[in-house]
Amino acid sequence: MADEELVPLAEEPGSPAAEESAAEPESTNPDEPMETLTVSLNKKKGGYGFNIKGGRDKPFREGDPSIYITRLRPGATAEKDGRLAPGDKILEINGKDVSDVPHSEALDLVRKTKGGKLTLVVHKRAIKFTEGEDGDDGLGVMSIQLHKEKKGRGLGFNIRGGRDSPYVPEDPSIFVTRINSEGAAASDGRLNVGDKLIEINNVNVEDTTIDRAINLIQSKKRLLLLVEKKALQQVVKTVREGAVDSVRGVENVIELYKDPEYGGSADRDSRLKIGDRLLEINGVDVRSVPQDAAVQLVQRSLDKVTLLVEKDAEQLFKNSEFYSLSDFDEIDMSGEAGCFFRDQKRRIDFVLAYEEFDDEPASKETLRYRRRYMKNLQKSQLEFEEEQSPTKKGHLHFIKVHVPWEVMLFYAEELNFKGPLKARTDEKINWSERILKKFHLPNMFKDDVPDQPPDYFTAAFQANKLNRFVGSDNPETYFKDTERTRVANEILETAVYGSRNKGEIGISRLVEEGVFTAAYPLHVGPAELPSDWNKTPDGPEERTLNQRQILKEYWARWGKWLKYQPLDHVREYFGEKIGIYFGWLGQYTAWLIPPSFVGLLVFLYGYLTIDSAQNTALDICNSPNWTYVMCPLCEEELGCKPWDLKTSCSRARSSYLFDNPATVGYALFVSFWGFEEEEERPRPTFAALAPAVERNPVTGLLEPHFPEEKRFPRIVSGIAIVICMVSLVVLFMVGVIVYKLLVIHPLYENPDFQQYAATIVSVTGSIMNLIIIMILSKVYEKLAYVLNHWEMHRTQTEYEDNLTFKVFVFQFMNFFSSIFYIAFFKGKLVGYPGNYTKVFGLRTEQCSPGGCLMELAQQLSIIMVGKQVIGNVQEVLVPEIKKFMKKRKMGVTGNEVKPRWELDYDLLENEGLFGEYLEMVIQFGFITIFVAAFPLAPFFALANNIFEIRIDSDKMVCDLRRPVAHRAQDIGIWFSMLSAIAKMAVISNAFLIAFTSQFLPKLLYRASISPDGSLQGYTNYSLAWAPPNSTSVPCRYIEFNNPDGSASKFYWHLVTLKLGFVILFEHFVFSISWLIDMLVPDIPAGLDQSIKREAYQAKQIMSDHHGLMGGLPSSDDYMLELET
Repeated sequence: MADEELVPLAEEPGSPAAEESAAEPESTNPDEPMETLTVSLNKKKGGYGFNIKGGRDKPFREGDPSIYITRLRPGATAEKDGRLAPGDKILEINGKDVSDVPHSEALDLVRKTKGGKLTLVVHKRAIKFTEGEDGDDGLGVMSIQLHKEKKGRGLGFNIRGGRDSPYVPEDPSIFVTRINSEGAAASDGRLNVGDKLIEINNVNVEDTTIDRAINLIQSKKRLLLLVEKKALQQVVKTVREGAVDSVRGVENVIELYKDPEYGGSADRDSRLKIGDRLLEINGVDVRSVPQDAAVQLVQRSLDKVTLLVEKDAEQLFKNSEFYSLSDFDEIDMSGEAGCFFRDQKRRIDFVLAYEEFDDEPASKETLRYRRRYMKNLQKSQLEFEEEQSPTKKGHLHFIKVHVPWEVMLFYAEELNFKGPLKARTDEKINWSERILKKFHLPNMFKDDVPDQPPDYFTAAFQANKLNRFVGSDNPETYFKDTERTRVANEILETAVYGSRNKGEIGISRLVEEGVFTAAYPLHVGPAELPSDWNKTPDGPEERTLNQRQILKEYWARWGKWLKYQPLDHVREYFGEKIGIYFGWLGQYTAWLIPPSFVGLLVFLYGYLTIDSAQNTALDICNSPNWTYVMCPLCEEELGCKPWDLKTSCSRARSSYLFDNPATVGYALFVSFWGFEEEEERPRPTFAALAPAVERNPVTGLLEPHFPEEKRFPRIVSGIAIVICMVSLVVLFMVGVIVYKLLVIHPLYENPDFQQYAATIVSVTGSIMNLIIIMILSKVYEKLAYVLNHWEMHRTQTEYEDNLTFKVFVFQFMNFFSSIFYIAFFKGKLVGYPGNYTKVFGLRTEQCSPGGCLMELAQQLSIIMVGKQVIGNVQEVLVPEIKKFMKKRKMGVTGNEVKPRWELDYDLLENEGLFGEYLEMVIQFGFITIFVAAFPLAPFFALANNIFEIRIDSDKMVCDLRRPVAHRAQDIGIWFSMLSAIAKMAVISNAFLIAFTSQFLPKLLYRASISPDGSLQGYTNYSLAWAPPNSTSVPCRYIEFNNPDGSASKFYWHLVTLKLGFVILFEHFVFSISWLIDMLVPDIPAGLDQSIKREAYQAKQIMSDHHGLMGGLPSSDDYMLELET
């Protein structure tokens, strides 16, 4: 940090004013004793509420190692206590002398206070000090050197002004207008709001453009500034009165005629706009009258109202921001302060944003929709505040929405909110923690996450019993911000902006039509940790993190991959729906560990025994050349010739890795692992588009109704389109098969590629499949949304369930059709020499020696792993690219400090959890349906999910706008789909082992053919001779046939064994799973007891007569009642 030089503007160096320090002793008489005071503070939420500076290593005054209090946080513990003040010198902290200690040691003493009770001994008024100025009382010129931080937000300050866009009328000076609390400027502490830039890197900027100044600042990592301290504050003092006239707009007289309907005179008259200031109403000056008096003047008018207005007064006022600079700009609006209205009392519950372009005015229809929508919102008693920000092409407008207490009370009951009744005392312990605790092992998965959300017994909210709920005496904090956003969203989604019959309702449709560009709730503050988090902050309270920072530090960080997810924090911040998703994802990922471990053992077993006698491919590899002459792969007339089976040695040998006895047991294990057996309101869009109303049989209320006779044709049309899309998938699959048939023959004819022909064709075909799959996935998802919207589903649950079903059916066919083909159809209908089955004049595909399991494993690995890699790369790169393009479009610079609503606007829109659930359900299909062919699938899924949790959490916390916190009780229709896949997996693996693997043929050969029970001679026995005269030379083909091409007796015995195995396999798995399901309750005993206890507590507390019983029962009374 460079030495700072303070020189008065109006005095010569050496004058008394120049020698006066920023903070000097209160008394100049050394014999005058200073008051010593002992102060005890109890720590509350937000810390003790004071900042300290000084210390032996960072003296606040030259040569003075003392620790001084420099700031009290408004409304916090220290200020409420009233005994501490800026300028007090701290002598002792908790009994420890701090008169000559480093700054960090003093901070540690405060932070490590036991029990939250801090005891200070201070000298009162040790120095003169004005709170908020940190000791810089003098005006002057200061030299400041800053370094851009590698991490964080760069320099961290905003500037405005310049010759081309003066901040102060007729003054080309450039001023510092905002300091980010986490940038280099704030860490240095010498640059303040209101400072005027004189030089930047030794270049004078007192009369230059703002762009020139910005370029100078960004040109070097090391920044040297020469500033005039508090210059803007001095300008404000001298021109405050005169400046009012300098920003006055044009005064216009407007005459309007009353019209009781919307779209009347004021709406049609383009002269009167939002932001104009009323000076007179019918000749009466209203500049200083209350609002209700002005309303009465308008109401008393007959048909004609004459207004004297100041045009664009609100905008002009905002342009003259220096009026309220000292009250507004010094607050860092990028943090928690940016989540409130300007009064710092009313919380911002939602933000609506729209953009205006200077060269392209909005259409009259857009303006009309927006005005009527805002007018209808005002009828709902919402409160608003508007801000705007300049962009490259115009201005961004932000309408901040606040839901008042009375409105919250109404909607809390309307939306069936749960209210807190009594704090829970029982400790939450998950299954792994319980096991580790039982064996007295340390729990490396547990993390000490701060600010654990409190857990309460709850009951349905009732406004008339408000006093029964915990915290109801404090309207500002009773409702969580997630609940406030739900209420705001409900009102925004049900407000009409046009014709109700045309469905012109709700903020979602307004955003779709471009009337607004975005609508979103705010994050509670920045996600990045303070730049000095691991260093030494200015004060103890700086150690407090907001909810978003806690999630970033303890959840959305790669270093926490081994720790439990802080699900209570996730639920508290994002709501139950997102909390349930991450809880389910974490549980699913944990349960992947057993099959991953067993799968690795199975693969390792295959690798270690690949050269044992069990691998019949060794008969091929160890035989002399041309021992097994194989029939041509295509017609001899086309140039195909017989080939030597030994050329397929490596592929046949490798297939043993995926087709060995261990895979059968593994398939059985995974089959067991994978298989275990409030009335909603209509959606706003449904309510808008429904042509009729009908009485709800449950609630008895009239609700919008869409007749079934109108919906049925839409449903049928949707099904037809889905079938067409599935047919398209099959068509592309056939195209890939034809490609493989056309390519494999030339490769077999080329001696250089003959050995690898099957592998090349299989891999390239799989890659083509993957590309087609990914393209069709994107196309169909968009089509499914359009179809689902058209089908008019009544509730949000119905809407989501039908959308999920449509997309799942298509995606399942899309991803698994080619895999099912290889697993169950390829090589089954090939025929034999002289009688081959042909499609489009080409022979159908046949499996390579060793069976189709090797190709199936290749197809699975390429599609599954390829999809996961592409998906993760997209999830990481696409948000970054979108954010970069958005910043470039809006002309955002890296050093700009923005308020919270603008920072969140720059984030990406949250598209919900649909894609995340779909990805996991498809993955579940990969690891269960064909696990017998690819034992490594669970391991790859586990590795992917470890990344997935961190990628998704980081995206939710840092890259996406905060979603509306919707409620949910489970994962919805996804559970039904997982259950269906699990059942399908049992049957699929049974057929895979029976009809695709070599397990049963080898088993039957050992039992009925081999003289010594070994596999010796199996390869020769599994090759049939071509019928006489069917080929130019005698040759073999893979099949259990007689010499004339008919099926042998062994073949029919094998078919019987296969069918019997399938029946026994699936009956065994389903029976054991059913037995487990019967023995293990769906709801654990502890959870069931907790649910009953909550219901009992709610009944007692909410009962109107509980006082007659002598108070609430104790927990012992409750337990006795349960036992009876």
